[in-house]
Amino acid sequence: MTGYVPLNERPQGGHSRLLELALATRPTDVLDAGCSSGYLARPLSEAGARVVGLELDPDAAELARAWCAEVLVGDVESMVLPFEPESFDVVLCGDLIEHLRDPGAALARLRPFLRPSGRLVLTTPNVANWSIRLSLLAGRWRYTDRGILDRTHTHLFTRDTLVETVEGAGYRVVELDHTAPVPAIGTPTVERVAHTVAGLWPSLLAYQFLLVAAPR
Repeated sequence: MTGYVPLNERPQGGHSRLLELALATRPTDVLDAGCSSGYLARPLSEAGARVVGLELDPDAAELARAWCAEVLVGDVESMVLPFEPESFDVVLCGDLIEHLRDPGAALARLRPFLRPSGRLVLTTPNVANWSIRLSLLAGRWRYTDRGILDRTHTHLFTRDTLVETVEGAGYRVVELDHTAPVPAIGTPTVERVAHTVAGLWPSLLAYQFLLVAAPR
């Protein structure tokens, strides 16, 4: 799995919460857009869901085939999507939309494949996080290999612009949550407290947003 993001199983972490939200409706069919190496597809398939993956990187897609019923290789924004309308209970976009050229158009493109009772479940970083604000005050804006300013991110979201993008793509926001990891000392208890505190001012304290939406 070298070079690909591993599953983060910390209880308040983005992956665990993303899976919890995706599995809340006990989905039968899941479209994992940007499935990478299948690190999210594995627990979804183990929970009984049939997972179809979309992935740009052929090497990652090959790994994901171990856990997906099918993996299609291509750009989610332009590739042919050979699915019948209302094919999926969940469309999963784990850390995907910040990498896209036009996130709103991509989300609108995926919407017809959701069943009426289905859910879009996604995560994306919070560019208005306190650490980014402090960096800007100090005159710093440096891209990195990982994190909020990952050099592969082409769109960055605040809480408000994330909601606007999703609603503009034809969805109704059902739930909006966040993560607030604590590096080095992030025990489950510490992260539960951090999550609660971040909930008092998520636009500032959230590291990442988790969003659940229904097709409108």
